[in-house]
Amino acid sequence: METKKTSSREFPSLFPLFKTTENNIPQFFAYAGEDSFEFELIIEHYKETLSKIGSNFEIIVIVSESGEQSKLFAELFTPDMFYPRKLIILKQASSFFKPILDPKASSEWKDFAVGFKKNITSVSDQIHLILHYDGKDIPQTLVNLFNGTLNHYKTKPLYQSDYAKTLKEVCEQEKVNLDQDAFDEFIHRIPANLGAYLKNIKKLKQYLHKSKFSLADINSILFNQNELNVGFLVDSLVQKRKIEFFKEFTKFSDQNSEILTFLTRLSYKLDEIRKIKVIRQKHNGEIPIPVMDEILKTASFSDGRKNFMRRQLISESANFSDKTLNEFYEILIDMNIKFKSGLRDEEGRNYFLQKILHCYSLLQDKSSK
Repeated sequence: METKKTSSREFPSLFPLFKTTENNIPQFFAYAGEDSFEFELIIEHYKETLSKIGSNFEIIVIVSESGEQSKLFAELFTPDMFYPRKLIILKQASSFFKPILDPKASSEWKDFAVGFKKNITSVSDQIHLILHYDGKDIPQTLVNLFNGTLNHYKTKPLYQSDYAKTLKEVCEQEKVNLDQDAFDEFIHRIPANLGAYLKNIKKLKQYLHKSKFSLADINSILFNQNELNVGFLVDSLVQKRKIEFFKEFTKFSDQNSEILTFLTRLSYKLDEIRKIKVIRQKHNGEIPIPVMDEILKTASFSDGRKNFMRRQLISESANFSDKTLNEFYEILIDMNIKFKSGLRDEEGRNYFLQKILHCYSLLQDKSSK
């Protein structure tokens, strides 16, 4: 296979990688992101693809520990008469390569980098390396170290306009079909990232052993009634349903990821409310569907979903004056800073509840005027 001789490129998504075969799978591939599930899917794709070639291959896992750089060098560049075929999995690659890529690296690491770059283009086609770079991007210095042979993919945030397109791609990849109601509910309740979409679609296939799923299917398999429903929390807040909010919040498991997901969902909801208010101001209180499709990116929604969303946003926007909306944004910014700076546990929980009560008081003040 002539895999290593292909020039370095960035994959726009994981789907093109999952479609590669034993003839064109990249010899060296880097994944940049924090989603370990996506990386595990990459590993599985490599295992399945390489197993089709013929003889057995050795799987070698390397982590970022002192001395492991020498092990990687040996596994890549030293011929192995017993296991010539290898799949090397490198985890925590950011700390692994840090001393090598440091501009102030010692002479020892500089020599290592020179040797690595010189020999990487001569590695046997029987050896493949995939690495998890636990950061937001692949540094150019790492690409340069691989001398034009490193293919890579970096995770990208999903914006609301991307949800339907990405879920359709996942369904096509996994050869499944969701009823329209199931499709809409999946988007509404599953965290908006490729890893979560793939993980939950695979879960449906695993438990139900079929390829077409209804709303009842996804409710029974994916949405445990004992797990916190972040979307329900957001709706309960902006709709002033305080009792229902705090009843749902009893399921909170003290995970910062739940709060950060809530804050992301709330920011999207506030943006929708702001846009609906602008549309109504410009169209004499009406919300024309073509305008809604353009501004809120709802063109792919079913008619029923559009009408439901329109009615809901009209009702929710009535709870917000422009001043209240701006105050919500300020609270949202403060909370994002706090929780992304490490606030958690009991202190984080109390801070979160304090801010939520403040939000309810702002909505109550608006309705009393």
